[in-house]
Amino acid sequence: MADLDRSINIAVKSGKIALGLNTAIKEAKMRRAKAIVIASNALQEYKEDLVYYAKLSNIPIIEYPGTSQDLGTICGRPHLVSALTIYDPGDSDILELTAQ
Repeated sequence: MADLDRSINIAVKSGKIALGLNTAIKEAKMRRAKAIVIASNALQEYKEDLVYYAKLSNIPIIEYPGTSQDLGTICGRPHLVSALTIYDPGDSDILELTAQ
């Protein structure tokens, strides 16, 4: 999990990302994301929608093992973050973690 935390943090600081489940679902439908990170405690119905559209668009989903509070903290935000859409990973190796 430490590698994933580090990769997410670097992507947030040096890449282009968006926060939120609704945004993640929309971007999966539009095929604009390179990867999507989703918190383990995201609402199941949203998670199912996201996985469905991401699979149709061949966008990798990274299941973050922590909660949305943990994901928010790693993103440097003082609020819950259920999903993180990655458009450009910047200096992060997060896209390589999706290939594992």
